[in-house]
Order: sequence, then C-alpha cells, then structure tokens
Amino acid sequence: MSRWGRFSGWRAGLALGFALSLAGCSRMSQLGFDAQSSFGSVSLADRCADFMHRAFPDSPIEVSDSHVATAMNGATVTVDATRTTVPAGSAYARDVAVECRFENGVLTGFRWTKGPLRP
Repeated sequence: MSRWGRFSGWRAGLALGFALSLAGCSRMSQLGFDAQSSFGSVSLADRCADFMHRAFPDSPIEVSDSHVATAMNGATVTVDATRTTVPAGSAYARDVAVECRFENGVLTGFRWTKGPLRP
C-alpha cells in the first residue's frame, strides 16, 4: 500500500471517530435521567424533579424553585413546582413540593411536603 493510501485511511478513521462522538452527544439528550445520571450529567435537583414528574406523569409540572443542602455523604433536595393543568379550586393541589434525600448519589428518601392532594 502506498504512503498516501495509509494516510487517507487514518484520516477516514479519525473522521469516523469524531462523527461517532458527536452522535453520542446528541444521543445523551434523548436518554432518560437514569441513564444520564450514570454519566454524571444530571444534578440532584433535576433527579428529584424527575421523580416528582414520575409521580404524576399525566400532569405537566413546572419547577419554580429548588434547593440543595449537602452534608457529609448526603444531600437533601427540595423542589417547589406548579401543576399548570390543575384548576385553582380542584381537590388536587396546584402548588406542590417534594423533598428528596440522597446518600452517596443514591435516592434514599422521597416525600411530598406540599400536595399532591389538598388537606
């Protein structure tokens, strides 16, 4: 094989590797939070909000505030949100909030601090 043949093969391999890496980046945006968190690209607040969304999958939830308090190996995350499709006088709460506890990045506790039902 000529010197130019090997050089063009090397460049083609480099271009293919670069294209695959770019395809992987766009694929990350389509993965769920569980898969993304294994790559370290999702915050604890995003994960807590995701659990809130999973609890009410048919109701759109807009996150209005989140707070992360860290301790030694753990973190407590609070997320406040509004369920936009719930009417103000409904039996269900329009404004909701949750608290998530994480230890070493693993969810160990989830509780509603506001809602999901009216008292």
